Amino acid sequence: MSETARANPRAERTRAALIAAGRRLFGARAADAVTVDEIVQAAGVGKGSFYNHFADRDGLLRAITAEIRGAVEQAVGQANAAVADPAARVVRAMCTYLRYALDEPERAAVLARMHGGHTSLQAPLNRGLVDDIAQGLASGRFAVATSEAGVLYVLGVTQIALLHVLDDPNPRGTVALAQQMCGLVLRGFGLPPAEADRLAAQASDEVVRQGAFTVARPPDGPG
Repeated sequence: MSETARANPRAERTRAALIAAGRRLFGARAADAVTVDEIVQAAGVGKGSFYNHFADRDGLLRAITAEIRGAVEQAVGQANAAVADPAARVVRAMCTYLRYALDEPERAAVLARMHGGHTSLQAPLNRGLVDDIAQGLASGRFAVATSEAGVLYVLGVTQIALLHVLDDPNPRGTVALAQQMCGLVLRGFGLPPAEADRLAAQASDEVVRQGAFTVARPPDGPG
């Protein structure tokens, strides 16, 4: 979309309506099951307007996922801003995802459905996790076979926990789940049980229960 279109409040409102509609639909169904016709109908705009903003359905999906990933990365960065220990960083990042599912279930549902490329060590969203696990291995803090195995372990546990929170968005239950799953991950990484449980409890309390490191919802556009 041109800079002129972006500066046009009406165009911005149309784009925001398309993104909001797409987010609802992509959060409810697989991307391949959503059509442009459904998106424009849900947004209340003409089909021609869709193509003024996006080349195709995948272009809209990329815009939506970029917004969501950016919000999650910002929240993880806040949670770990003053934390050096890779073990604490890993579980605080996990807890951030679960808190995000409580705060932004529609956006988290989109994130949970978008699997393509997300398990790659080169995926931008995984960069912090890859670095933390590499640091933990280099320092002897973690005892796993490879960085890839550690990354996949964390991603798998977090994905399942995220889906569970979306199915049962109970704040108190999510705090308990976060503590249990984070403790499981750290024990799997070779930390002593008592230390694993302490770090898991601290992360679940500060990030999930208190929600101190979540970010504000990005605006959909001008009102």
